[in-house]
Amino acid sequence: MVVVVPVGSGAVAAEAAVGSTYTALSPTRVLDTRSGRGPVGAGGTTTVDLAGSVPASATAVVFNLTGTEPTAATYVTASPHGQARPVVSNLNLRVGETRANLVTVAVGADRVVDLYNNAGSTHLIADLAGYYATSGGSKFIPVRASRVMDEYRGGHVGPGGTTTLDLSRTVPASASAVVLNVTAARATANTYVTAWPAGTARPTASTVNVPIGGTNPNLTTVALGAGRLVNLYNNAGELDLVVDIQGFYTPEYGAVFTPIAPRRIFDTRNGTGNGNQNATPIGPQRSRGVMPDAAVPAEAIGAVVNMTGIAPTADTYVTAWQTERDRPETSNLNLARGQTAANLAVVEIQYDVHASRFYTYNNAGETHVAVDLAGYFSVPPVPCLRDCAYVWGGNHGQLGNGTTTSSSLPKPLHGLSGVVSLASSTAALADGSVWVWGSGRGSQFGEAWYASAVVPIPVRVTGLTGAVAVADGFAGNHYALRADGTVWSWGSDGSGARGLGVGAHPAQPRQIPGLTGVTAIAGGWETGYALRNDGTVWSWGWNHRGQLGTGSTSASSSVPTRVSGLTGVVKIAAEGATAFAVTADGTAWAWGDNYSGALGNGTTDYISRVPVRVSGLTGVVEIDGDSYNGYAVRNDGTVWSWGDGSSGALGDGSDCFDCVKNVPVRVVGITGAVDVVSHIYGGQVLDASGRLWMWGNNSSGDLGTPPSGIPALRPVQGPDLGTVTALGDGGQALVPNP
Repeated sequence: MVVVVPVGSGAVAAEAAVGSTYTALSPTRVLDTRSGRGPVGAGGTTTVDLAGSVPASATAVVFNLTGTEPTAATYVTASPHGQARPVVSNLNLRVGETRANLVTVAVGADRVVDLYNNAGSTHLIADLAGYYATSGGSKFIPVRASRVMDEYRGGHVGPGGTTTLDLSRTVPASASAVVLNVTAARATANTYVTAWPAGTARPTASTVNVPIGGTNPNLTTVALGAGRLVNLYNNAGELDLVVDIQGFYTPEYGAVFTPIAPRRIFDTRNGTGNGNQNATPIGPQRSRGVMPDAAVPAEAIGAVVNMTGIAPTADTYVTAWQTERDRPETSNLNLARGQTAANLAVVEIQYDVHASRFYTYNNAGETHVAVDLAGYFSVPPVPCLRDCAYVWGGNHGQLGNGTTTSSSLPKPLHGLSGVVSLASSTAALADGSVWVWGSGRGSQFGEAWYASAVVPIPVRVTGLTGAVAVADGFAGNHYALRADGTVWSWGSDGSGARGLGVGAHPAQPRQIPGLTGVTAIAGGWETGYALRNDGTVWSWGWNHRGQLGTGSTSASSSVPTRVSGLTGVVKIAAEGATAFAVTADGTAWAWGDNYSGALGNGTTDYISRVPVRVSGLTGVVEIDGDSYNGYAVRNDGTVWSWGDGSSGALGDGSDCFDCVKNVPVRVVGITGAVDVVSHIYGGQVLDASGRLWMWGNNSSGDLGTPPSGIPALRPVQGPDLGTVTALGDGGQALVPNP
């Protein structure tokens, strides 16, 4: 068989970014060479003029390109009109084949696209699905690819039949369009499939073309109908549909698209995009990293790529996915033995421009793979004006600064001014609104959608007003304290973490019953805590390590219960499976997990199910900690630590791997401290002059300096942020006047 895929070097310079948002259209036919023009000959080019279909502000277009009746094995390349044709391909065709592939291509001011045919002659059909433009439209959130339909879940469709895909629990209510990989399999006749918004007329367009007995995939970006429904129509015979979701668009938040002139970023035939180290096919059940280098900037969170499989030695499929995630049980490209075929993919990518940004996996036999880049998604910066939250350290979206790039340099939370409370991936603003960001599912945003997504920018939690403080349990459980003294929960309800009682609960925030007069809140792993104005502490959720502090041996409690033996409490803190409190007499208390001596009471008993006094500390004014360490500030401005001695976590100059100090020791070199928080194996202090001091682990830039395997055994001065007024969790600080 003749393999018809151009070979390019991939060595091209990065282009200036032009961020654009997406507008989905009901599929509209904009080209059909069978009607008048005639087939495109060998080495010939035909144009698609879209000036009447997309606005002057359009920067790229998305259309389904179908080739039919080719007289030779060939490929088709789409490119901006008037520019040099790139050495890439968008659609690969065998003799006599009818096949479609989604195309995303940049356009110039004329909004004209060139379509080049390499060999023989072929008819071309183009159905416009949408466009990117510098104004209007929706932003994009990539999700971990997941299967939303198969032959066992509504995917078996008969001749002339329509099945409906319900995405109401997969994407948010604000979603305007979705990116779906639609695979048609086991067709009993030559047929095509059309995807379109439910509740609208079916367009005269096709999404996937499949021959009898064949299996063909095609990516589609389809507008959502009422109720977040998508219809899928099969023209002839019977077939099975397999649908995987790769992302969604919403006007409310997300990343913008930067189109680029198409370029090859990976080719196993010559080692492009893999350090030129592996000019060999990908073997069975093997993966290979894709390194686009400067073609995709570090701040990008996703990329639009055309993947071509070339001459596989067995029937197989190819999957692309972000290098820091587990490989999903989905596919991007299905190939028959000896076939050369392409499919567009929207791939979530990781941040390191000097490493593999995503993987390509081959299931069976050996196959060459080429990847062409059409553009990337990123979040443009938005400045903070006042009362800003600065964040730094490791980042899988939890920094909320619009990237997934770890940063030792503090950067402001994306788009938020007026921050009054900050806890991990949750913030409250002066206007009483609450915002959440990071990796998870829609429930952590207070919505009932369950695709797994990294949302690297703050999203407002609906239904919450009047918030004055927030807490985050690091397991998807979130809490807000309102000015009226009530506590509200949303997110994960594992082990009763929402405190709402037994049973199913809506994803939206709900008031926790029985808690009134609350003055402070804290969150542990699937556990919540509330301090009431009578000095009592209440807890709910997981109790495996005794972290409820009630003395109960029950595994959990789905409603608040009083922590035993504590009165006159003025401060509370928690993280992991250990909780802490300070009473009005200046004594410190702890309960829960003590494996690493985090209780500070002179023992390493496995757990304590009731509060115990931290040994030897008086005059305590602030406290924090986790399951490894505890930290306290005394009224003389000194800081004290206890627990695990690894990675310099104690800040006393020692670094003792796998050993503990189960009574407090003084953190050296700090005076005038007013607040302290923990980060894993380390601490962070605010002094009276508004400066930061940090020590311990620095593997992710936790200390505000470049990442290092060498911890700081003693406190070092943190980044100069001006005058810091409060701390969030580790790697977070509030700055009123940046």
